[in-house]
Amino acid sequence: MAHTTINPDGSFDFSYGVNSSKVTTIQSELTPNGLKRSELAWLQNGTVRGGGITQRTGWVDRGIFHTGGLYQGGILYEALDSSVYAVVQIDGEVWRFDVDNPAGAINLSAVFGLTNNAASLKAYFCQAEQFLIIQSGDNVTLPLFWDGTTLRRSAGLAGVVAEIPEATAMDYYMGRLWYAQGRTYGAGDIVRGPSGTPGLPYNLTDSVLKVTENPLCLGGDNFTVPTSAGNIRAIKHSANINTQLGEGSLYIFTRKQIYSLTVPVTRTDWIGADVNNMPIQTVAQINNGAVSDWSIVAVNGDLFYTSLDPAYRSLTVAVRNFQQWGNKPISANVDRALQFNDRSKMFTASGMEFSNRLLMTILPGTAPDGINIISQGIAVLDFDPISSLEIATAETQITPSWEGMWDGLNILQLLAGDFGGLDRAFATTVSEIDNSLHMWELTTSERFENGDNRVSWYIESPAYTWGNELELKRLVGGEIWIDKVFGTVQMTFKYRGDADPCWHPWFATTICSEKNCTEDVNNPCAYPTTWREGYRFPVTLPEPSSPCDSMGIRAAQIAHQFQLRIELKGWCRIRGMMLYSTPFDKAIYDGLSC
Repeated sequence: MAHTTINPDGSFDFSYGVNSSKVTTIQSELTPNGLKRSELAWLQNGTVRGGGITQRTGWVDRGIFHTGGLYQGGILYEALDSSVYAVVQIDGEVWRFDVDNPAGAINLSAVFGLTNNAASLKAYFCQAEQFLIIQSGDNVTLPLFWDGTTLRRSAGLAGVVAEIPEATAMDYYMGRLWYAQGRTYGAGDIVRGPSGTPGLPYNLTDSVLKVTENPLCLGGDNFTVPTSAGNIRAIKHSANINTQLGEGSLYIFTRKQIYSLTVPVTRTDWIGADVNNMPIQTVAQINNGAVSDWSIVAVNGDLFYTSLDPAYRSLTVAVRNFQQWGNKPISANVDRALQFNDRSKMFTASGMEFSNRLLMTILPGTAPDGINIISQGIAVLDFDPISSLEIATAETQITPSWEGMWDGLNILQLLAGDFGGLDRAFATTVSEIDNSLHMWELTTSERFENGDNRVSWYIESPAYTWGNELELKRLVGGEIWIDKVFGTVQMTFKYRGDADPCWHPWFATTICSEKNCTEDVNNPCAYPTTWREGYRFPVTLPEPSSPCDSMGIRAAQIAHQFQLRIELKGWCRIRGMMLYSTPFDKAIYDGLSC
């Protein structure tokens, strides 16, 4: 069908990422709160880093570390020789394994004859110097100490020399191990204090395991948050570059509130702290605390965390906006997925900073094994847009970009660590096939998933209006500009008009840029060849067919605005997209009925 007037509309930059909190109509004078031309309505398993839209990098299964059971938590432990390995607790047993060889996991509980509570839904981990403190999570069982060689049980406050008692959340800050017990919290002795063991192997560093300096903590009374705040969910510190006063702030997170504690620096001040001379404790947030200590992520001087709304929050942003009426989260852009969070299962939420991104688990649920709580995806906030010397103006304000959600695994916990200067990120997971527990690595360079498997991903564009929301149009075609093709890429295009809730099939195609000799029939594998990314410029979309819209009111390709959905499988980058339309006339009362 020939058209005399064909108008283009589209986008060629997507660097502002995802914003699912807005109407999908593109921003204009009539729709000032619509999506920016450089925003997407949604993105799954992709990234907008660099301005184009690319598939996220692949994940690699490093292997099984346990045949199955209740995963209670874990940590990446850094030994004195700077080697890093995982320590986890499953069914009350403590295991250690190399992240690159999980199959060689060692059952430390069996070796040393020590276990924690097998029924606790969550265990707590914290490393202080070379000592890993593992709390069972039941507030009854005394913690286990791992020093890289030996696993032993704490003597508790009743020991000959009092040691760290049973607790939950912990943090190592200002040379002391802080620990929570219900609504109270306390701390052990300062590192290299007189309660430590002189000489090898500890050189007094084991003083962090002792509780001898503060009479209040030694008596088991500790410091307290108000009853209305609820139990303490986490204790975390942020960076503080102002060292003039020689002190820093420690944050006490409950589900409802956050408290800031000015930590005593000297042993004298700490010994003198009691109920009548408490360290200064102030309210940092009157509402919206954290749901999990695993979900609090330190990035520079800020703490990001998951709250029960459900939402993701920044402590810096919250404090900065303290005088405003609204207590705003930073995650409205991904509310499309967040709104389905099961709040009863958010206590296992986790997060990490990796590859200049904030990664936070999302969509908690019950694993296929019926035992574990898993997260079905990861919400992604990219800090890359603010990682330059570019000066923002009122018109070009630079902010981090939400990149929608990544999925593909049943995630138990996200873990990140420094491996000799190389940052690496992992996810402990539950297999859907046999309920075994795996360690997967999130890479920064792999184009394929766990070998040669292609990743499925999709995007949803803004709803384009051709600059006139009031004019009715017929969708007649489109173009997609694609490069960085590597291997086979399958693409399926769908569209919808106006407020139609259903996507209508449009076009499907497959493109390929050979990634190895097995895909190139003209180049036998006997000849050495360098394989590079290719391009397909453009992919042309034909005029769509004319089914009825989902309400049966008019043809689906006739509307005032049109939105595009592209479903892909394989590695490529979308550089731009254009849709073509032609004006469509209608009578003034067409479509009205009594």
